[in-house]
Amino acid sequence: MSNQTVRTPGTTDLLTLNRAATVARLLAGVAHEVNNALQVIGGTTELMQTTPGLPASVADGLQRIAVQNTRAAAAIQEVMLFARQKDAPGRTNLREIATRSVALRSFAIGRARLTIALDAPTAGRFVVNGNAALLQLAVLNLIVNAEQALAGQKGGAIRVELEEAPDSVVLRVSDNGPGVDQAAQGELFESFFTTRSRDDASGLGLSVAKIVAEQHGGTLALKEQDSGACFELCLPAV
Repeated sequence: MSNQTVRTPGTTDLLTLNRAATVARLLAGVAHEVNNALQVIGGTTELMQTTPGLPASVADGLQRIAVQNTRAAAAIQEVMLFARQKDAPGRTNLREIATRSVALRSFAIGRARLTIALDAPTAGRFVVNGNAALLQLAVLNLIVNAEQALAGQKGGAIRVELEEAPDSVVLRVSDNGPGVDQAAQGELFESFFTTRSRDDASGLGLSVAKIVAEQHGGTLALKEQDSGACFELCLPAV
């Protein structure tokens, strides 16, 4: 008989998973309703813009509404595409995952007065074997972790970078925040561990990202840099 200990889910784990599944279902419904509302707002704005003799101030206001409506609709569309992703494993382009992840978070990052930049060379092969939905979840978690580290910071900036390495694809998410205290680094990837007091900091983001990396034969590590924090996801290339 094997001496390996099999961990069964505890009550907290089951409640957390059930809540996540419920939130996902609710989010899909809310996204659908919000998208319908945005279509009405966009259509009405477009009609009003064709009204003859509009004062310049009104025309300018309608244009701003149209621009923000388009941005919000694009954000909702990205959420819906993410929710509809299939869980089947296969060849996945990490550049596409990075691009979609940045698009998904751009709206929230802009509202928080932060910036995000994607450095993903058009040349190069960034294909890995894996589950696209899980890999995107891992990348999103790294971006959200950077957002939370920068909360309330003026000039907060996030950088998502892709690089080809021998036999692997490397994705880095870095920020110019306060960095990670050395005393916390040993527990950084433990489930429910967090150094933040914010209600939206569950302590699961980094641990889930690390599990996904290891399930795909890769690694996730905190890399040293002069300031801020940098997390490096390394996956075997196809």
